[in-house]
Amino acid sequence: MEYIIFGAGDTGRDAIDVFGRENIRFFIDNSPQKQKSGFEGFEVLSLEDARRQVNDSQVVIAVTRTYEDEIRKQLLENGINNATSAQTLIFEKRRKRIEERPDYIEVYKKAVKWIYDHVVELGKGKGIAVCSTEMIPYPEVTGYYIPTLIKWGHRELAASFVRGLISTQRSDGAWNGPHGDTPYVFDTAQILKGLIAAKDMVDGALEAAIKGADWILSNMHENGRLTTPDMTEWGDDNKTCSELIHLYCLSPLVELTEITGVERYRDCAKKITVYYLREHRDKILEFRHLSHFHAYLMEALLDLNENDFAKEAMKNIQEYQRESGAVPAYNDCKWVCSTGLFQLALVWFRMGDFERGNKAFYYAIELQNESGGWYGSYVSEEEPSESNNYFPLGEISWANKYFLDALYYKCTLEFEDNAGGYLDSIDATDGRYKIVSQVVKKITTGKVLEVGCGKGRYLLSLKKEVPNLSYYGVDISKNVLQYVDEKIARTERGTLTCIPDGNDTFDVTFTCEALEHAIDIPAAIREMARVTKKNGTIVIVDKNKARLGAFEIGEWEQWFDINELCEEMSKYCSDVSYVDSISYENLDADGLFVAWIGKVK
Repeated sequence: MEYIIFGAGDTGRDAIDVFGRENIRFFIDNSPQKQKSGFEGFEVLSLEDARRQVNDSQVVIAVTRTYEDEIRKQLLENGINNATSAQTLIFEKRRKRIEERPDYIEVYKKAVKWIYDHVVELGKGKGIAVCSTEMIPYPEVTGYYIPTLIKWGHRELAASFVRGLISTQRSDGAWNGPHGDTPYVFDTAQILKGLIAAKDMVDGALEAAIKGADWILSNMHENGRLTTPDMTEWGDDNKTCSELIHLYCLSPLVELTEITGVERYRDCAKKITVYYLREHRDKILEFRHLSHFHAYLMEALLDLNENDFAKEAMKNIQEYQRESGAVPAYNDCKWVCSTGLFQLALVWFRMGDFERGNKAFYYAIELQNESGGWYGSYVSEEEPSESNNYFPLGEISWANKYFLDALYYKCTLEFEDNAGGYLDSIDATDGRYKIVSQVVKKITTGKVLEVGCGKGRYLLSLKKEVPNLSYYGVDISKNVLQYVDEKIARTERGTLTCIPDGNDTFDVTFTCEALEHAIDIPAAIREMARVTKKNGTIVIVDKNKARLGAFEIGEWEQWFDINELCEEMSKYCSDVSYVDSISYENLDADGLFVAWIGKVK
């Protein structure tokens, strides 16, 4: 079918996107200027000129709802009675397109399920298994899983991992590898990352981390070299790995100085860094080892604020990335390492290179097995006869960890890049604001938290309206937080699944149009309930799934079924209710927005 579009504006652009350029004959608009200049490469006619050319084409009214009746009347007066609303057609086509695209939320759900399916006993707690074919605990991977689990709202599992690691720490402060009784510096350092991240969650975590750090530094040479008791697999000429990845051991030492004030940890980390960057510069810059281990080096450089060095090294990796997004496992093969791809993607995201990061990330996602896990390596379509030798038949636990990390940094970069476009204010008559305001006005003293606060437009309006309360904001973007008014008590970086506050802190916790970006909805609601006091109130204002198709949404965005979200909130809240008639942006309520309100049990 051919379309003629009335309205050379934003809705007209949506029409081009939805109907396709090849299916649009021309545009109609009342503006002489647009008739003269054209629109998005299309001819724009006046209604008088257009009416003689309509024939059997479908006329589509592509204007805002405010002017739709006026345009329809104008068309009828000119003998055109086959016009239909673009809003309806675009809605239907867009909804179908969204429903038919890849379900990336399912990728996340399957990956998390895989993790829970591969949890094993570890001392007095739990740990993650080595891989699907070796269901024994891997202390190192268990350790660096902990910060990831906390970021994504899986705090109970993270705490269990911490307890397992504390109970299996050696008397000298180290931890063994998954096989035998040999302690490793690298493994111990990765465990430190988890213990430090959970220091306020589990008693004894910080003490265990300090003991582990002291053992690590007992292996440091005078010149700054860091070795491990058994160097069998750590030689410089080992193609898979080398001791260079000990750079990935240093960030927890720096953190310990910030926590304890003991400068020795930071000083030693600096000395070790200087040694490796001075003595092994060329080896770090080159792509010499398995991509998984090379990516350890790249992330370590960013952790240590050696950003220029990291950029220089990643330029070499760029030469190996194919158009598909794949990066080979080694510099002389075609097959790929799943974890290496996710790690390199997160490095690109952290460096602000969205294009390369996305290409590597989505290539790796496509490799996910039906189980939700990833084998260590996959053969290349370009060279299917080539042999891949890194866990080719075992789903490795660290692949899922780095998938989650890459996804986190991808989301972070997207919001950092869009920080300037956040809205600065909200009208007090806006239905979304009024819902939140009504709840906040019911308390006379206390703390109010907005998660996903953006520039703080809700918080500032609430502060003006109810000044006796303390207001707090959390957002994933540090760039956007700099816009928040200083009248707000505190703003801090965080997400809906990882709120940087203790249990039972706030009287009201609310979020507006942020849950749709949280990905893990159960974890987000659980986290909001965690930081809210008993009998405190949670308010969620977001999009109605029944209106899916009203406009384009991101690949990782989701809208909500009213009853399903009520059920999820009911796990943590009593008296859950909802409001589904909410005006917004000077528009009457049309079912797009819903507010869910619950009292924390």
